Amino acid sequence: MLGFFGSLVIFLCFGPNSVWGIEEKSQNASQYYSSTVELLKLLKLEHQFVEVFKNYSEELGGNLKAYLISIKYKENQTISEKVEYISNPLNAYMLLRRTREELPKWLDYFKKILGNDTFKKLDKLVPLLPDVLDLREAMLGLQRIETTYDLRVDDLAYGILQGKQYDIQLSYRDRVAMGHLSFQRRNYQAAAQWYRTACKHDSEDNEEILNKVLGNPTEFLHRQHIKALYVYGISISGDDETEEVALSRIENSLGHVGNQWLQKLIESLHRPNNDVEIMKELYQTKPLVSTFEEGCRGLYQQKMNLFCRYNFTTTPFLRLAPLKLEEINLDPYVVMYHEVLYETEIEELKKQSGHMKNGYADQKNGTMYRAVVARHSWWSDESPTRERINRRIRDMTGLDFPITDTLQVANYGCGTYFKPHFDYTSDGYETPNADALGDRLGTIIFYASDVLQGGATVFPDIKVSITPRKGSSVFWYNLYDDGRPDIRSRHSVCPVINGDRWTLTKWIHIFPQMFIIPCGPRK
Repeated sequence: MLGFFGSLVIFLCFGPNSVWGIEEKSQNASQYYSSTVELLKLLKLEHQFVEVFKNYSEELGGNLKAYLISIKYKENQTISEKVEYISNPLNAYMLLRRTREELPKWLDYFKKILGNDTFKKLDKLVPLLPDVLDLREAMLGLQRIETTYDLRVDDLAYGILQGKQYDIQLSYRDRVAMGHLSFQRRNYQAAAQWYRTACKHDSEDNEEILNKVLGNPTEFLHRQHIKALYVYGISISGDDETEEVALSRIENSLGHVGNQWLQKLIESLHRPNNDVEIMKELYQTKPLVSTFEEGCRGLYQQKMNLFCRYNFTTTPFLRLAPLKLEEINLDPYVVMYHEVLYETEIEELKKQSGHMKNGYADQKNGTMYRAVVARHSWWSDESPTRERINRRIRDMTGLDFPITDTLQVANYGCGTYFKPHFDYTSDGYETPNADALGDRLGTIIFYASDVLQGGATVFPDIKVSITPRKGSSVFWYNLYDDGRPDIRSRHSVCPVINGDRWTLTKWIHIFPQMFIIPCGPRK
């Protein structure tokens, strides 16, 4: 690759400035990417635009048809079909990108045909469309899925997630946008991979109309593709030249050759023999795999001498109704309980989604941007269901707390994840009455949904990975019985590859357990 470009560098021409720039913006704006709950709202918003456009189907004719085909519009979807749709990160990304970058252009184009007053009712909806932060985080989420699970860009572009083929393909402009994000972040390897898939994309339906309304990124794509290939080639060649110098060289060397010659160069690159060699080099270098990523990929060695049994000893009530317990790890103690959260309870906890707010992995530090982990709310309204769940938690753990205690409901979004952290500090979450109750002795998480792919809870230091299973829960201790932190309790949440991840969490504090768990001898 490097030799091929070395002989051509003096002929290449300088490309246009980026038209896909992503600037920083306040995170106080809408956060559609942060959860499937928010993504459903965005899908509903897009449908509102569509329904207004359809009122003028005769006047808009083929223009409207081209728009509906471009978004693969489906009528009369059930709520479960909509959830399934936006739970796939490829669909979520495409929804966010087209409503951010394309829908305003279609609206302006239709206004030019029928007049500004025709769509005046939609003007008040335009500010509700995703902002640049929403789109950037969705794109980073898709990249996070790719790197965490060692997926190939080619597979993602064609709708393949961990070897499973979905009826999805990223569009030409979806791929260009992903390439440009990687280029901006100086990941020239990923940029070249995405640009390559864009160059190989088949011609789009209604291409002439799409280019007229949305602009034609082809020339820009070709120039960026060559830049990314050249800089990446330099980086793997062992040459002392830095990426910055290589990029400056390729840009300064871009000469006086027209777009027609550039098109011929791209065609030459993608001839079968050349393309195979380029693809090999684009995938030959991989970053080191972290222990966290090993857990997400299911690479931990299976632990031995662990058992499943009925727990009928923690409280007297369990003698009448024992619970299904699965040992996950003995030291530190981690167990799962199965069939301990029921469908009616799940339906009620999901009603708390109307009060959700952004949940962060990092504590606030001035104006520093913090990525949203999920949307969450404190279930604090008086509820017999919540009290019944709290009684069940006392039966499972043998620990003491009021049955009126609040529980945290969380819903995850497009590639969001929780990086490795400890629960014995608040990590930015608000815990009601934390000062009076002491630190978090134990954590119990209920899984309120099945997750088709990804979304595991991982303990990287003890190499334990737990796959979400609807109706099950996982319990562990964060502290030793003398109150000192157990650093082995560090855990994380892997990005969801495909699915709608809902959890219900209870942190049990140490002060009320003073006479229940006496301090034992330490090794």
